[in-house]
Order: sequence, then C-alpha cells, then structure tokens
Amino acid sequence: MDVLLQDNGDGAEVVLLGGDLKGDGTLYNAVYLSLFGGDNFSNALEEYQTDGEFEEALNLPITTPNLKTVENKANKSLKWMLDEGVADSVETFAYGNAENKIEIEITIQEPTGNNQSFAVVWENQKKILKAK
Repeated sequence: MDVLLQDNGDGAEVVLLGGDLKGDGTLYNAVYLSLFGGDNFSNALEEYQTDGEFEEALNLPITTPNLKTVENKANKSLKWMLDEGVADSVETFAYGNAENKIEIEITIQEPTGNNQSFAVVWENQKKILKAK
C-alpha cells in the first residue's frame, strides 16, 4: 500500500483515517518526494538523486527566465518517471500569482492514458503541493 503523505508546508506527514494509515493510489507521493525531497541520506542509495534546486527556484523573483528555470528544475526532478516508464509525458507550466510568488502546474500522462495533475501553490507563505 502506498501511504498518503499530506504536505503541510513544512514537510509532509502521513494521514490517518479512523486510526489507520490512509492509502493513496496516485502519483502524489512520488511527485512530492521528487520535488521536495531535497538532499537527504537516502540519496547515497538512490539512482535518481534529489536536491533542493526546485524549491530554491520557487523563491526567485518572477521573471520570464526564472519561470523557465522553475519548469526546468521540475522537469529534472521528475525525469525519472519518464526513464522508468512511470509516465509517458510530464508537462510543467510556471507562472506568477498576485502575491508575486511563482506557482507551477504539473500534468503527468500515465502509460494507461490517465492524466494526473498537481500544482505547487502558496498558502500562508508556505509552498503546498496539491492534487488538482
């Protein structure tokens, strides 16, 4: 069972439902850990290492080059999904919001033809990953 992680803006926590761990049948956890996993001890054992570049890029000022940087960092972090056949395509679109923060939308097409969409948005000055 893939246990659902819930982004709280300062890391993630497991979700309980009636005293049991809530499961998740989506790519949410994979996307969350790929984008926000940062540099951690498991990188020594992982073929696809993570870093903090995507999260750092989200804090850049809104300019056309910086929006492209955010998209490129997200694509780099999620490239393993294409390499391993988890996804047929990964599309990213970064834009600025009214609070002068960079947000990004991610659409993943699975080999089954299903699409999953996620967005990194700002709530109370914290970056939150949400399934769309």
